[in-house]
Amino acid sequence: MGQNMFEAGAPAGARAQRREGTFASSRTLALQNCPIEPSWIRTGAPRTHAAQHSGAIDGLASTNIWECTTGTFEWYYGWEETVFILDGQVKVTSPGGQVHVLKAGDIGYFPADTTWLWEVDGYVRKIAFCRKHVPLVLNVPLRVLARLGLSRRLRKGCAAACNALRWLAGRVRLRDTSALTLLLTLPL
Repeated sequence: MGQNMFEAGAPAGARAQRREGTFASSRTLALQNCPIEPSWIRTGAPRTHAAQHSGAIDGLASTNIWECTTGTFEWYYGWEETVFILDGQVKVTSPGGQVHVLKAGDIGYFPADTTWLWEVDGYVRKIAFCRKHVPLVLNVPLRVLARLGLSRRLRKGCAAACNALRWLAGRVRLRDTSALTLLLTLPL
């Protein structure tokens, strides 16, 4: 979720959550005040609340509940986000000017590093599936291991190394090919 209150990474109980799962009613999660960046607001005084349901152990994905009252604002997505509207509706306008109305039961996808205009007339409540983008080159080792069908223990050890690379990628942008070349030549 754009100015994501959940970007700090996985919650402390993520390892237990991975083993036991996390279950809750979207109506009973304890929502916290989650104000919109004031410079993003165009009209009204929208009030937002959010709660994290679960977070991936590597901190690169989370599932959240979010609600908002009347207002118009720009929302910057630092993460990829797929939403499922639970209640109410919202009109969203893409960076290219396409308008979509999402209402209860609708699903929408917002790419990372984009800004969308949100127009909430009344109220909207959504579940948001957020995912931090990881460069494909850092996903390749894990995919190769899975295809080779290597033993579970070996895959688990390599997965830990891949997760460390994903963590690094989440903090460093690898758009510069010289940075990518440097990363690929480092001894592992």
